[in-house]
Amino acid sequence: MNYINMLSKLGMGSAHPGGFEATLRLLKNYPIEPGSRILEVGCGTGRTACYLSEQGHHVTAIDLNEHMLNKARTRATTMQVEVEFLQADVCALPFPNAQFDIIIAESVTVFTDTSRSLPEYSRVLAPGGKLYDRELILDKNMPEAKLSELQNFFGIPRLMKREEWKQAFLDSGFGSQDILEYHYFTEQLKEDQTRHLDALELRDEGALLDLSLWETVFQHDRMILDNSDYLASALFLAQKAEHASS
Repeated sequence: MNYINMLSKLGMGSAHPGGFEATLRLLKNYPIEPGSRILEVGCGTGRTACYLSEQGHHVTAIDLNEHMLNKARTRATTMQVEVEFLQADVCALPFPNAQFDIIIAESVTVFTDTSRSLPEYSRVLAPGGKLYDRELILDKNMPEAKLSELQNFFGIPRLMKREEWKQAFLDSGFGSQDILEYHYFTEQLKEDQTRHLDALELRDEGALLDLSLWETVFQHDRMILDNSDYLASALFLAQKAEHASS
């Protein structure tokens, strides 16, 4: 079982570094103007998207995994919120130019070919639009064998350092970029990950009895623990230029 299938079967709504605590901190520290047109890419089971809708935003959310999207739609129905959920690829977004004010990505872009996904983010953002992107990054050089093992487990094409991310944003049509948060894999980050239990988490029937799922869970934990000295998470802000053509 691969990492994404594990998340899907468990119905995890906040698997990104720092969990839902990190999402809430982002929205508190960098308030989004009410009524904003928001695209969440890689929305998973819809926890962030539904929360944003509760706050009065116009939310569109996409994911490649239809199983996760079905759980996201169930969440939205239970919460009585409106979110447009679509199955779509971030490397070929099915939207016209300049469609959104904000894009939110939570541990999504790292799983993609950034030479294709980041230009798509820029394309669908309105001039002056903002991308908030929280990703796993390489803090320092990792032995090649360990790096290859980690990338293969997570399905990450290329784990990049902060300087490489910066250049990738600038190469993709963004006028500016900044790092709003930078965290190492400390005990505090682990505590944040589990601080907000998800009452609407929908596990697949029999998932907890699936041996292959638990093997993937344990391998995930080992990967992070064994490589924590080399890894960090960063919250990037990339902004499309105000004068950019739509």
